[in-house]
Amino acid sequence: MNIKPTVKQEVKDLNIRIRGLLPLAYHSCLETISPISMGSAGLKYDKEGRVAWDEIWTTFCDLAMAGGPPHRGKFLGPPNPPDVSKDLEKSKDVAFEIQRGIQLTTGMKASIDDQFNWVLLECESETMAAWMHRAIVSENVFADHLGNVVYLPSGPDFRIEKEIKNVIVCVAKTWHYWDGHMSENEKAKAGKVMNDAPLIIPPQASNNEITAAVYAKALIETLETVGAALKFKGKSSAEYGWVGFECPDEKSAAWMVRAVIACNILARREIATLMLPVFIAHPSDYPLTRMFDFLTAIRNVYEHQLEMGEV
Repeated sequence: MNIKPTVKQEVKDLNIRIRGLLPLAYHSCLETISPISMGSAGLKYDKEGRVAWDEIWTTFCDLAMAGGPPHRGKFLGPPNPPDVSKDLEKSKDVAFEIQRGIQLTTGMKASIDDQFNWVLLECESETMAAWMHRAIVSENVFADHLGNVVYLPSGPDFRIEKEIKNVIVCVAKTWHYWDGHMSENEKAKAGKVMNDAPLIIPPQASNNEITAAVYAKALIETLETVGAALKFKGKSSAEYGWVGFECPDEKSAAWMVRAVIACNILARREIATLMLPVFIAHPSDYPLTRMFDFLTAIRNVYEHQLEMGEV
């Protein structure tokens, strides 16, 4: 099979980025990772009736960022401040339980913001926080980061067996791969991949500077531009800040998540639907055309690997 020189280079460049972002153990088995979940572990309790978070998991599914199954089927979004303020006692209980679970499963320092909207995860470096941010979102749980702190959602409606568990599992899973499967050299390589372009993230509904008209225009432009680059049918999402693109199957969607994140664009999937941020450009960011170029190259590599039977 003759490969066009440009596509051959795109394949090489994308593989370098993916391998730079992921633990070494994934480098030789990327095409054999299963996108299907192996099920969820049940809760265990200590003598005082509290969840024994540190006794539940001995192993984890593959990272969703590497092409594995996301922990949640649907996205767990950011908290709604008015909801939190309506029931501060319940909000406190939820935030403290997430904090407790994180400390038991990872030993990481976690604190709670003054409004009980967020659990703040203190990472060893800004590189770790940036990596955890990407990895947690790909598991279908909202995250953000500023400096070496990762912001995790918390809310009064979170249930112990559902949303509270989801946040704790995603932190434990991603920390497990960062701390236990990546050498210092690999972490430095991941930093280089993440630092060579701004991270494209979805806008948040709480951003009052984004008017409804601005958002509607950006939504249409994103659907048109990304749809043209990836050649997938796009649709709006119930989750503010995200748009969906229908992939042929789960394996294709998982492949796309891995490739897109390696190009510094947040991505996740809901079964076979690839979810990407609505792109709202700012003067300091690179333009939508550069995002189009990244995604066009990804599509070229995807088509090549389809021909090779690797997707």
